[in-house]
Amino acid sequence: MRTRPRSSASAAAAWPARPEAVGAATGVPVVDGVTAATKLAEALIGLRLSTSKIRTYAAPRTKRVTGWPLTPSPGA
Repeated sequence: MRTRPRSSASAAAAWPARPEAVGAATGVPVVDGVTAATKLAEALIGLRLSTSKIRTYAAPRTKRVTGWPLTPSPGA
């Protein structure tokens, strides 16, 4: 009889050691999310990119403001 883990924490603790076994048993490729995220972060750091130093947004279009400054209405 196979035993099941009592909690998801114990299942998660066993996961990193056996992704190949899970893939072989299910016939589905298994990707370790932590490893994939770490490799992605390393690749982005390796590109040595930085934030833009130029104005990246277009200046807002001029708009017509009516009623400003407040002027007394005729006859008031």
